[in-house]
Amino acid sequence: MRTIPREVCLSETQKAVLVGTLLGDGAIKLHGKNARLHIKHSRNQLPLVLYKYFVFANFISMDVNVFEQRVGKKDYKFAEFVTHTHPEFTAYYDLFYPSFKKIVPANINVLLSNPLSFAVWIMDDGSAEYAGLSIQTHSFTAKDVQRLQEAILTNFEIETLTHKNKGRDIIYFPKQSLSKLRKQVFKFILPEFKYKFLPYSARIQTP
Repeated sequence: MRTIPREVCLSETQKAVLVGTLLGDGAIKLHGKNARLHIKHSRNQLPLVLYKYFVFANFISMDVNVFEQRVGKKDYKFAEFVTHTHPEFTAYYDLFYPSFKKIVPANINVLLSNPLSFAVWIMDDGSAEYAGLSIQTHSFTAKDVQRLQEAILTNFEIETLTHKNKGRDIIYFPKQSLSKLRKQVFKFILPEFKYKFLPYSARIQTP
């Protein structure tokens, strides 16, 4: 198996994409002494998987794996890949998994400062709403969500709200914030995910 020299470092683009995907669906897992990045999405999000595969190509030796998996009583199609282990990923594991469960690091205002990170996070967990856009932050605590809101306000000057969904706080961008959000991140959004910026109310066709 090919190994990645310790001297190889994550590029600024790789760091930005890594932060965005860790806030979303990505996971870093320990494997031996170091950690590796695991990307797994629905088959419907294959363009996003392929984008991340391209970004982290110098840390990967496997092909993207497309497969079926039974979840409950239904079969679903997924696409995934795993990087090699590397100290660079271990450093982010220590930030996001201090007690083996993913959290929002206390220095997220530093980590979430690149619009590319913001865009990847939205592609992972963003959802169009009736009049705005939400990010599904169910896996984080209320304190974590507050940290994220503060980072968004500080670094991107975008005000957000929280809505309750399934008993958890999710981040909501109201209609008046969408224009500023688009200006910050839209150029990084893959074509297949731009629909998330079009609220359902704007899709209603009048006779």
